[in-house]
Amino acid sequence: MWCPSAPSKSATSESEPKPSPCDPVDEERLLDIRDACDELAGFVALGRDQFDSDRAIALAVERLLEIIGEAANALDDTTREQFSGVPWRDRTRLRIVLAHHYHRIDADQVWTIASDEVPFLAVALRSR
Repeated sequence: MWCPSAPSKSATSESEPKPSPCDPVDEERLLDIRDACDELAGFVALGRDQFDSDRAIALAVERLLEIIGEAANALDDTTREQFSGVPWRDRTRLRIVLAHHYHRIDADQVWTIASDEVPFLAVALRSR
């Protein structure tokens, strides 16, 4: 993926420069999100019955959604703005629920997000 050069240290103030829209760390987080989307597609392809009957698959789906949320949370605002159609806040809030309010996880909601919303996210990230 092409990225313009970040400003050199000499061209900025003495403080740390803000990451460019193509900051390498953000590019890694975007790649993490795309990879998680691809892995989720594999689990979704197994079908809802497999998701419901195999706890390991359900946990894997939840974990991949957590990864998406954590990586999304780490993105700089400038990078998020490049994908204005992506509901970043929803992704980061879902991670909080999955990680900290695990007793409130709704399997129907997790499946809907994995099967309906994640493919949209994958397409949006690849459109750049």
